[in-house]
Amino acid sequence: MQHVDPAILKKSIGYVEYHALIEEILSQNHYLALKSIENDIHDTRLNLIRMERLDKTARMTAQTRLQMAAIQTPLIWLTITEVWCGDAAQIVPTIQKMAALNANVEHRLVFRDQHPELMDAFLTKGTRSIPLTIVLSKESLKVLGHWGPRPQELQAFVLENLQILNQIKDEQEYKMYNAEFLTKVQRWYAKDKTYSTQKEFLDVLKKANA
Repeated sequence: MQHVDPAILKKSIGYVEYHALIEEILSQNHYLALKSIENDIHDTRLNLIRMERLDKTARMTAQTRLQMAAIQTPLIWLTITEVWCGDAAQIVPTIQKMAALNANVEHRLVFRDQHPELMDAFLTKGTRSIPLTIVLSKESLKVLGHWGPRPQELQAFVLENLQILNQIKDEQEYKMYNAEFLTKVQRWYAKDKTYSTQKEFLDVLKKANA
């Protein structure tokens, strides 16, 4: 995909709207953007807590501030996400904080399941993995680069464990291993403190401006 359809941008929302929508979903048990209501309401509630924590505590590195300040061309960062996604809860607030450092950058969000044609243009090893942020020229909506769904080190860990999970036949064993695996993912994010996300996304921006 060389350009993003302007109609998709018209349906996008800002980070504040995204945050408010999550709160609405939780308050009303709304089915919008939820796959299976019982599990996803639980996951979405945890995600809101994680997002609010990162909104307050995530710190931008000196390199992030320096490189973001140098952006002079108006850009749109379009993030494909879903409210139940645990990785999105860790990454979307970081992307938002980076965007907020420069008035030339506008961060918008769209839901994966509402825009399959967009998602299918940015598959990860054939899968609709999220979150994924697309860097666009604001003037032409040309795609300049993209990043996601998670930092490379964590991505390797996730893919390795997904292979193991796919080989587990016993349901109880699967649930136990999966719970331990998801806990390890969240611990990785906590230890990393958003630094890998910042660094890798800055690399994408550097290539986009090359």
